[in-house]
Amino acid sequence: MNWKNVVKKMQPLWPSVNVCPSSVGGPLQSTCAKGNEYGLFRKSASQHWNSMRSYYQNAATAYSRGQRVHAAYLSDQGRVQAKLAQDADKKASQDIFKARNRGIENVITIDLHGQHVKQAMGILKSHLLFGTSMNSIQTLRAITGSGRHGLGKSKLKQSIINLLEKEGIEWKEENQGTLLIEVDGYKEYSFLESESDTE
Repeated sequence: MNWKNVVKKMQPLWPSVNVCPSSVGGPLQSTCAKGNEYGLFRKSASQHWNSMRSYYQNAATAYSRGQRVHAAYLSDQGRVQAKLAQDADKKASQDIFKARNRGIENVITIDLHGQHVKQAMGILKSHLLFGTSMNSIQTLRAITGSGRHGLGKSKLKQSIINLLEKEGIEWKEENQGTLLIEVDGYKEYSFLESESDTE
């Protein structure tokens, strides 16, 4: 599987998200998800929208006075502010979603038991990409089984553990045949550079 193509298709799902807006610091940062978070998160967008309106109004005034070059400049500045406002609105939406859903623990369970290692690793990688692209998913539960008919060591489980450690992904063993994998937040994966699903 070409993982770079998978990432390109999923890229619109991956915002660069901070739980609290960067303009908020100090004591407010720990409480920004409470109370009036809408206004707090939307403040930057609102400022850009207001600035855009002001530029466009000033451009119209300058144009009506015959100052066409200045009007064009002001109009361009208005477009810049509109783009900044749209970007800020998108980020605010993501921040509000993350803040309001912070206390919700969502787990996706995938049962890889009975899969060959190569196919199971492909399935796992797809779910890792999906899980990290969705702000509402924190944990991926991977059922690997405990080895051949419950005896010995699971090759699949060991392959998954090796991948998780290589990628620096936090995990823990829920039981002998199940791993809990932390997928909260966007992450760059080195396996995207590889064409192989075996590791």
